[in-house]
Amino acid sequence: MGFWSTLFGGGSAEERAAKAQAKADRRAAREAAEAAEKTQLYLQLFDRALGNDPENAALGQRTKAAIKLVLANELTMGREAWLAIARDHPSELATALEQVGVCYHLEKDYAAALRHYDDAIRVGADADQLADNIAEARKGLAGLG
Repeated sequence: MGFWSTLFGGGSAEERAAKAQAKADRRAAREAAEAAEKTQLYLQLFDRALGNDPENAALGQRTKAAIKLVLANELTMGREAWLAIARDHPSELATALEQVGVCYHLEKDYAAALRHYDDAIRVGADADQLADNIAEARKGLAGLG
């Protein structure tokens, strides 16, 4: 194909359609590969947060993995990760309940978020630190009703 036909889209309609389809197929394959890579990363983080990665089973490594899941908007895995951390480290129950509340809050399940924030406070979380989250969740709940 010459310079002008490349520049102005020369070739038959069928050739242009085939070229466009090939480009779309390459893009779809690239996006699928990227999505699979992200999924694999999230599963590795989830496994670490659950304590199933012996090389990264310390509490700090597990909580970092759980935080990364929440920040990546992998909220179901984030909730499960925090609950597993609380089961294995009961001293982290207040933090875990707070973070589970955050997950529900991000999903706009304000009633569940408020329950978890209240539970976190009941077991020792700082009520002042959660005040903004609670106010936002109440506002969101009022907006739904």
